[in-house]
Amino acid sequence: MSSTSSASTSSAAFTEMSANIPSEIISDILTRLPVKSLTRFKSVSKSMLAFLGNPEFVKQHLERANLKNPNLVLKHDSKLFYVEDEEWSKARRLPLPFSLCLEKVEISGSCNGILCISDQQCNQDIFLLNPSTGVFKHLPFSGFDIAAVENSFTTIGFGYHQAEDDYKVIRCVYIYDKPFIDIDSYECEARVYSLKAGEWKDIGAIPYHLGYKAAIWFGNDFLIWKATVGLGRTGRYLIVSYDMSKEEFKEIPQPIVNYNDELHMEVSVFDGLVSTFYLSKYDEAHIWSMKEYGVTDSWELRFVIKLPWRVENYNYILLKPLIILKNGEILIEAGEKARILHDPKKDSYRIINPIRGVPRRFLVTPIVGSLVSPFDYHQG
Repeated sequence: MSSTSSASTSSAAFTEMSANIPSEIISDILTRLPVKSLTRFKSVSKSMLAFLGNPEFVKQHLERANLKNPNLVLKHDSKLFYVEDEEWSKARRLPLPFSLCLEKVEISGSCNGILCISDQQCNQDIFLLNPSTGVFKHLPFSGFDIAAVENSFTTIGFGYHQAEDDYKVIRCVYIYDKPFIDIDSYECEARVYSLKAGEWKDIGAIPYHLGYKAAIWFGNDFLIWKATVGLGRTGRYLIVSYDMSKEEFKEIPQPIVNYNDELHMEVSVFDGLVSTFYLSKYDEAHIWSMKEYGVTDSWELRFVIKLPWRVENYNYILLKPLIILKNGEILIEAGEKARILHDPKKDSYRIINPIRGVPRRFLVTPIVGSLVSPFDYHQG
């Protein structure tokens, strides 16, 4: 049977099905399917294409996809690979038609199935890419008054702003007067891009030195960074959030802990909560989570992870809990060479089998498989 007749048959079948089955049931069935299958259906007919592109269906599919274990984006140097199968057994190379625009390819955040990609150097070129559909958008230049130069640092945040049903990218540039003497002596400028408005907005200087090159999206309205004050032993870490509704930065209180200087602190969003990871040179990771956003007393020590073996050629600072799976296991990254699953109930560990189609060394970004388009702001 030719592809034309096959498409005609499928189109007729969909038309007949939609005429006899309530649209709510059809939608319920289709929201359970992975994006890879739904993408094939788009060529069946114009009515199917319109159905799958309907913002309400995209939203329902995203909500159901968030109930499953995530897909994985694997980064090896400036190459990206995508793992879509539930077993995480094989990867495919992600085509990046825009890679020639970037000195290097870096992931600067992810949200609702969309990656924010830049070179994390001058960051003039920023792209939003849905790895499941291959659709990408090149953001216009931010037009900063101060240019990123040798003694500069750039950080990016990307997230969904539920209150305005919009996706936003924030880009901050720091120019240092005395980069190796006084890290707090700098000129700073920040701008926010709205996918809905299609333009950048100047939000002025930032009262904090954001230490991450990429923020973490949290709670539909906030972006979270680890920030720093001072250098060396006199320096200290802060947790800073950007409220997309109020367009303001704010320090978040940290848990009150009695750890010594042998621990390295990282900030993330873990299991849907603002969290801190205290990483020990004795191969322990203490995970604290803020049960009620902004409330100091709501911090709770949730997990103490102690690896029972030494992973070859890795530094404890690279130990990174990534996500809690639906079965309760915690996916942990130990540098570029090892991914570990920890079952906190059984206190057991197992190394994930090698993934076919990707080099041995890579970094992992968990991401939901979605139909959200970087061109359609109303699909959060």
